[in-house]
Amino acid sequence: MPIDTIAVATDFSSRADRAIDRARQLRQSTGANLRFIHATSLAEDDPADIAALTQRMRLTTGLDDKEDGVEFVFPAGSPPAAIANACERDDISMLVIGPARYNTLGDFFLGTAVDYVLRNMAKPVLVAKMRANGPYRQIVAGTDFSVGSAHAILTAARMFPEAAIHVVHAWHVPFQAWQKDSYVAEEVEKAELQNMKQFLARLKEHEARLGDATYELVMSNASEAIRRGLELDPSALVVLGSHGASGFRQAAIGSVTSDLLRAIEADTLVVNTKDAEV
Repeated sequence: MPIDTIAVATDFSSRADRAIDRARQLRQSTGANLRFIHATSLAEDDPADIAALTQRMRLTTGLDDKEDGVEFVFPAGSPPAAIANACERDDISMLVIGPARYNTLGDFFLGTAVDYVLRNMAKPVLVAKMRANGPYRQIVAGTDFSVGSAHAILTAARMFPEAAIHVVHAWHVPFQAWQKDSYVAEEVEKAELQNMKQFLARLKEHEARLGDATYELVMSNASEAIRRGLELDPSALVVLGSHGASGFRQAAIGSVTSDLLRAIEADTLVVNTKDAEV
């Protein structure tokens, strides 16, 4: 899945700068087209000043929409819906957004409206938190061994073919309060290790380079598993599936994935895995 066209959402604030910088870096390394989106918050029958918006977008992005491969889009309406709708075109490879403030009217992405953006985006969404100092060298992918997480990892591996893959899995002892014997934990860990090896073998069947993927089992929660993975490279890209099971389950983008988006200080790619078939 090559990266052909990247959509970038901006509200013209400094919070969007890292999304813009990451998109420009991706363009440099992949040659992708860039589609910058600013939702006007106006009613559809209320005309926007396109000339003024275009000038501001040029100043914000440092690019000109007259340049080949650069496009400015100014959809009307509520920003989360307007941005998602502007990304419906089939040529979009991903949407890149920056973290917004929490619990304010400007909290379009990492607050309650993250549900809308992620649930209504069929394509991957990259939340850019870190400075774009270079291409991603490492991918840290959380897995629950589900079809969805396999799809997310395969998608990321194909989008970023130069990045090394490190797969993490959080596990726990069922009914741990009553399972005091150490052999119980050892048996559970042994089973999880076998599941991990089988999972990676299935991934290798679809993408040969994943035969070189490294992995770690962490007896904790999903957040700690991701943090442990990031110890290898704090600038790594975290990859999560939008739907999963066990430690990475969420009913509607709002529990584990949403919590990780808030808690993890790393760029995070969320891949829509609702209809995954891998």
